[in-house]
Amino acid sequence: METLGEYLRTLRELQNLPIRKVAAALDIDQSTLGKYERNERLPKRELLSDFASFYNVAISELEKKYLTDKVVFTLLEEENPERILVECKDKLNYLKNKNGESKINE
Repeated sequence: METLGEYLRTLRELQNLPIRKVAAALDIDQSTLGKYERNERLPKRELLSDFASFYNVAISELEKKYLTDKVVFTLLEEENPERILVECKDKLNYLKNKNGESKINE
C-alpha cells in the first residue's frame, strides 16, 4: 500500500527520470513535484490526467490513491480515525439508500 506521492516517485524512478524533466514535461515547478512525491502536498485533481498520460498509467489508479490520501491525511489529524471511518461507511450507506441506490458492500 503506497500513497499517491510514493507512487508518483516510483513511476519516475522506474523510468530513470530526474525530477526536473518530469516537472518540465508537466509544466510544474520542481519543488512542487518534490512536495507531491514527499506527501507534503496533494496535486490538484485535474493534474492527475497529465500524470497518467506522462507515465502511461490508468487514471483510475491515480484517482483512487488521490481520494484515499485525501481522506486518510485528514483523518490522521483526528482522534479515533477508525471510528470516523466506520461512521463514514454508515453515512455512505444511509445516503445511497436515501437516494434509492444499493448498499455498499460490507
